Amino acid sequence: MFDTERFCKRQKRYILVIPFIFSVRFLASCKRAVPTPKSVLSDGLTPHHLLGVALAAGFQDTLGHLKPRSSEGTQAEAVVGVIRRLIPSRAHEFNITVNMSKGPPGKDTFQVLKLANEDQVAITGTSGVAAAWGFHHYLKYHCMCHVSWEADQLNLPAALPAANITVTSADRFRYYQNVCTSSYSFTWWNWTRWEREIDWMALNGINLALATVGQEAIWERVYLQLNLTSDDINNHFTGPAFLAWYCTVILARHFEHIVKNQLSLGRMGNIRGWAGPLSPSWHNHTLILQRRILARMRELGIVPILPAFAGHVPRAFQK
Repeated sequence: MFDTERFCKRQKRYILVIPFIFSVRFLASCKRAVPTPKSVLSDGLTPHHLLGVALAAGFQDTLGHLKPRSSEGTQAEAVVGVIRRLIPSRAHEFNITVNMSKGPPGKDTFQVLKLANEDQVAITGTSGVAAAWGFHHYLKYHCMCHVSWEADQLNLPAALPAANITVTSADRFRYYQNVCTSSYSFTWWNWTRWEREIDWMALNGINLALATVGQEAIWERVYLQLNLTSDDINNHFTGPAFLAWYCTVILARHFEHIVKNQLSLGRMGNIRGWAGPLSPSWHNHTLILQRRILARMRELGIVPILPAFAGHVPRAFQK
């Protein structure tokens, strides 16, 4: 007979143990190819679903540490890369500077200056995101251009128009994506498509974005360390197109009080193992891809985040 009380006690204990092991594994995996000293533990594991609560509790005591870790020079060079990919033949007409002290603390600011008698547009931002945002602002409102997810209209005038504008963001964070977006749109993207998406984020001032690619490879390592078998894990993970929804629904069925009181993502528990399993080559591919995604986000000053552990474990976990 199933011992509900015993399982509840064990589940509460592993709610603390599993995310710690996952954090260490994810950090070790992603850190190898990323020189940034603070890896996913500092930038990536902030639970986005607690963002509103954290802001209400007091910004500096909760989210004040979330800021770009890359140097001003690294961020500026990353923005130059965005411009070169977007308008390669005109990129030399834009001069990019990142100066973190340019605007008020905690608010991104950009300045765009183009004098009529000068050939270059000078753009200064408090972060790489701010500078890229300023570049896009100039393209959109002064050159009447348009950049979208799928296509662009980049018919810049021969002589770039004069401008002298300074914009400060109304909010500290501009957040992008939700936990389902990856399965709606991102599943089969390669690095070329991801690079364009990250460029788009920066151009639109996004500085806080989900980065969920590759986490199943880390969960697999965690579960193996906890003595689950490969079959146990394969029966848990869905195929790539359904990863946003996989989980162990036993928690929602038998321990509703835990789900309601502690696990705010319990409502996502609707499928398990569908169209799976995930192959070793898939895990390897997503880990390599995630390292590139994280590196580029950080270069631009985007803080990558990952939802915290929600209590979803393989069915065999109750053994």
